[in-house]
Amino acid sequence: VYTIDEIKLIERHIDTGTDTGKRNIAIIRLATRMGLRSGDIAKLTMDEIDFSSGRIHLIQEKTGTPLELQMPQEVSDSIYMHLENSKKKHYPDKYVFHSMTAPYERITTNIIRYLVNDSMNKAGIEVGSRKHGPHAFRSSLASHMISDGNSYDVVQKILGHSDPNVIKHYAKTDIERLRLCAISPPKPSGLFEEYLTGKK
Repeated sequence: VYTIDEIKLIERHIDTGTDTGKRNIAIIRLATRMGLRSGDIAKLTMDEIDFSSGRIHLIQEKTGTPLELQMPQEVSDSIYMHLENSKKKHYPDKYVFHSMTAPYERITTNIIRYLVNDSMNKAGIEVGSRKHGPHAFRSSLASHMISDGNSYDVVQKILGHSDPNVIKHYAKTDIERLRLCAISPPKPSGLFEEYLTGKK
């Protein structure tokens, strides 16, 4: 997973003074702050966003189940900024996000994957052996929520999972809470003790 500081660093390195940057910060915040899958971000339409109530309601592409979430203010502001900026392009459809080159079609998950990786590189994030696509932000959000003491039920509803057991997968990244469950090993004895002390 990625730390909160790393995620904020990624967001700070997006140039929101450009059309592309205005689009990208909205996309990344939908992933980092709300845990939306890239498929749902790519297919997000104007009809699924209600700025008056501050909520997004959609049918998840992966599961086909409804999902309704409150938008954090930063997410709402980013989407609004992007939409206001994109009005000059007069897109023929109701999708929120489009490619930045002609014929300006709906954005794809491949483009989202690319912009996430590009944003990480520009921020100088050391990825190491960690996954570094948009789904990593979803996993990071879930892990941070669990670390903050949110119940599995809350995390399950936000991520839109129908199987509650899936959420338990994220608990393994909460190292500090796992330390509380650690069991002290028994004192070595016999042949094992001899191996540890170098007698064998």
